[in-house]
Amino acid sequence: MKTLHNGDKSQPHIKQFQSSHWFVELLFGVMGALVLTLIVAVSINDASANDKNDKNDKSDKSDISGISDKNDKSGISEAALIQVGKADMSLLWLDIYSAKLFSIDGKYQANRFPMTLDIQYHRDIDAIDLVDATIEQWQHLGFTEANIALYRQQLVNAWPDVKEGDRLTFRVNNPEDAAFLLNDTPYYQVSNAQFPEAFLDIWLSEKTSRPELRNQLIGVN
Repeated sequence: MKTLHNGDKSQPHIKQFQSSHWFVELLFGVMGALVLTLIVAVSINDASANDKNDKNDKSDKSDISGISDKNDKSGISEAALIQVGKADMSLLWLDIYSAKLFSIDGKYQANRFPMTLDIQYHRDIDAIDLVDATIEQWQHLGFTEANIALYRQQLVNAWPDVKEGDRLTFRVNNPEDAAFLLNDTPYYQVSNAQFPEAFLDIWLSEKTSRPELRNQLIGVN
């Protein structure tokens, strides 16, 4: 009788355990469903973000292509040009800039285009100082005051204040299509067909004030 009584008394505990076990299984099932839902949601968000980034990348590429097409009417890109030579400009112990000249075949021929002059500055220079220095070079080359006054307006619009490390590029596809770029970004489109030759003469004319620099640029040295 005692054994039977103890057996009867343990049955509620068995039922309670079975009930608790069912509840635990239900709880784990709900938690698993929530975790699965979160994983799916995160995956969808990642996919949406990647799709958005892809669209932005395509948009950026198309914008860059648009700039290139707009400023390269001849169809010849700067990447197609070959370096002719390079030179460093210094005054006493001060480094002013480094210059590189590019042409279609890596050889220099006067007034043969396309041609690119790339200048990287090693110190800060105000635009007005660049304009004044350019005018002094034109005077040295014997340009008339009338022409200098005409070209000066192009300079005022084209020359920015430059900081150490800035690159100013003068890209001439042909005399009617020339532009300045600041750090590879289009900055000013020249509107005078005589200006490109006059500007390049500062470095490339046989009468330049810096013949050694000219020789290095055109690949003589």
